[in-house]
Amino acid sequence: MATQDTVSDVMEFLASYSKAFEAYDTKAIVDHYVFPCTIIGDAETLAPLTYKGAEQLSVGVDYILSLHREIGVTSTRRMLLEITELSPRLAGMMLRSQFRGEHGKPLYDFQGFYSLLRTEAGYRIAGISHNQLPRLLACAGRPSLPIS
Repeated sequence: MATQDTVSDVMEFLASYSKAFEAYDTKAIVDHYVFPCTIIGDAETLAPLTYKGAEQLSVGVDYILSLHREIGVTSTRRMLLEITELSPRLAGMMLRSQFRGEHGKPLYDFQGFYSLLRTEAGYRIAGISHNQLPRLLACAGRPSLPIS
């Protein structure tokens, strides 16, 4: 069970992170991470990717945003949010969302588990496990790519 302070702080983080995505702002998105961070995405080959800095992560974020532009993502509908406080400095966030296009048309669903660290700037992402890439690629009519 998360304390009210943790829930409030994670919700503040999520609002800021969502706003950065809606603005297609790579730098603002990447500012929500601590480095190094690890991302594990569902793919033909499962392998944790460790990003050592903002520049490296920006390349991946730019790619996701380019696909979002291509398929016309205009909004996100949150379908599930669970926040777990692990300690006063660590939290977990399970998020299920639906990305939508013009007139609220559903495009694809996303589910991710975020490991969050409390920093002086608020919560930041230390790691994510997610299922986004195969769903996003399918929506864009692209073949699934193995992660290497």
